[in-house]
Amino acid sequence: MGKAARLFNGSAEQTLYGRVTPTPEQRQFLQDHWNALADHLKTRLPGWGYPITTWIQGSYKYGTLIKPVHKGEEYDVDVGVYFSWDPTKVDVSPTAQQLRAWVQHELVEYKKGVDALVEVANPPKERCSRAIYKQQFHIDTPTYHLNPATDARRLACLSGAWEPSDPKLLYKWFRDVVGPDNHELLRRLIRYLKGWAAVAFDDAPKARPSSILLTVTVAEAFSQMWGARFLGIADDDALIAVVAIIYERLANDSRVFNPVDKKEDLNRIPDDSREAFLTRLAVLNDAAQAADAAEDEASAAFAWEGAFLFLMPLPEADEVEIVEPATNRALMQVPDIEVRVYDREDGNLLATYLNEVPSVERGRWLVFELANKHVLPDFADISWTVRNDGEEAVHIGDLGHSRRGINMHTASESTAYLGKHHMDCVIRLNGTIFAVRRLPVHIKPNQQKLLAQAQRSWTKLRTRKSRRR
Repeated sequence: MGKAARLFNGSAEQTLYGRVTPTPEQRQFLQDHWNALADHLKTRLPGWGYPITTWIQGSYKYGTLIKPVHKGEEYDVDVGVYFSWDPTKVDVSPTAQQLRAWVQHELVEYKKGVDALVEVANPPKERCSRAIYKQQFHIDTPTYHLNPATDARRLACLSGAWEPSDPKLLYKWFRDVVGPDNHELLRRLIRYLKGWAAVAFDDAPKARPSSILLTVTVAEAFSQMWGARFLGIADDDALIAVVAIIYERLANDSRVFNPVDKKEDLNRIPDDSREAFLTRLAVLNDAAQAADAAEDEASAAFAWEGAFLFLMPLPEADEVEIVEPATNRALMQVPDIEVRVYDREDGNLLATYLNEVPSVERGRWLVFELANKHVLPDFADISWTVRNDGEEAVHIGDLGHSRRGINMHTASESTAYLGKHHMDCVIRLNGTIFAVRRLPVHIKPNQQKLLAQAQRSWTKLRTRKSRRR
């Protein structure tokens, strides 16, 4: 059983799988809208003289869609549009540009009657048109010619080119790459890696691996683990093994051939960005190996946090004390954090709390400050990580963020979303975690009158000092 399995997909208050996976309500919302758009296109496009079919594809079809994890990001749903004709039985075939123009026209017409659809991207993208909706998602409509005589498909590009492309063949490969008993674990592993990619490449977006690259490399790595799959394996242990296989593979050869078209290399990361990709993949592999070597859940969670940042849940505790294995003594006292609540930035002080904010309304300004700085080692490396939770944060797609610096004794945040959130302060020295303070922030409606802080005992975990990271 993996040391952090409970935090990946188990009984923890928060899990990594839960933090990256759309809720049933979100999936239903997406499904309703793509079904409605597909129905419109199937009704209107045959007017151009060709039978029309549609096919949902991409991450939604594979069951590997993840939430937007940063504010401003969107869900991406792909609905393929297929114009069917046999070229040997018609005098003149439409061009790729004509197909794209017809689809773009119908999207613009559809927008006129759908309030939730706010924009049809103009000009369209080279390989699809895009319909952008209010609630953080867009639908891409790649457009194809389907030859019913040969069952061959080709993608219509805006430039006029036709690209051989058959998303159904690749999906069938994915469906059959492992047995049905392992499908859900495979999908979870892909979602974990997509979550990692969403947070690890903020400063190197060109190096970020594509969804299909992650899907194929994870599936091929997982298919090699037949023994572990037969015996049963926890999510975190499976991820450790998969990451190691992928890292060794891509460090030696960057090419990832399409399993159903060996002429196509799915790794389209530009040459000048591949080193940045491998560096971040190495960090992920190092975190996985550190988690594998960890002695308990807390130590494993902090190892994984090095790669997953604010997406990785931490154990349910207010403070984590790190002990020296040889003496069983704490490396340092867990520091206290004072929180000052203001009505606005640089505004009036409303309340002061210690180690938690029991109740505060939206629109307030919080200043977090280490209260007993004397317990910190000199030149301490201090990180402040916000982990947002609750329906509003998920709806906006703002799951958290972090900042880190030497002797960063204070941090400031505004209160924006209802729910229970955490500010997690981690003290490090020379790469080793010395102590952790987890500070809950309860944001509630209509809390103009701030509650007095109740006396309570802080829940504490003890974990052993581990390797540097």
